[in-house]
Amino acid sequence: MLEADNIEALAVETPTLVLERMRNGESPREVVTRLIAAAMEVAEGNLPDPDGLVAAIEEARAKAERFGPGDPDLLAQLMPRVTPLDPTRPAQDLLEDLLDGIRGCRLLYREYVGRDDEDLDADFDEADDEAFFEAVRAEAAANRVRLL
Repeated sequence: MLEADNIEALAVETPTLVLERMRNGESPREVVTRLIAAAMEVAEGNLPDPDGLVAAIEEARAKAERFGPGDPDLLAQLMPRVTPLDPTRPAQDLLEDLLDGIRGCRLLYREYVGRDDEDLDADFDEADDEAFFEAVRAEAAANRVRLL
């Protein structure tokens, strides 16, 4: 995902988190339900993973000290969120982030199929779109068991 972010700014945190959790053995359904449940807990005023938040804050402080000692703006930018999803609309936020992730894959596909820099701003033509969508469909069919 980060490679696609070099082409165009994309939301990478949530799609990366989803992929990491799936790589660690969670099913897509488990990842989605746990992310949304955690955001709903935050919306109700609860903290789903206090120890994880404390560790993330300490990591942010350490980064701030390495890269900008005494810079409160940098520390504020590094501070983790309680949940990666918007607690007021977690399902919609997750969907938007995942669609952005798919868009990032499409951008990488465009790079991979050999478009030069001048063509990057041009829209895909129908054949390019269909080739990308077919590759996604083939991958989904090959890994159908993992998707359910």
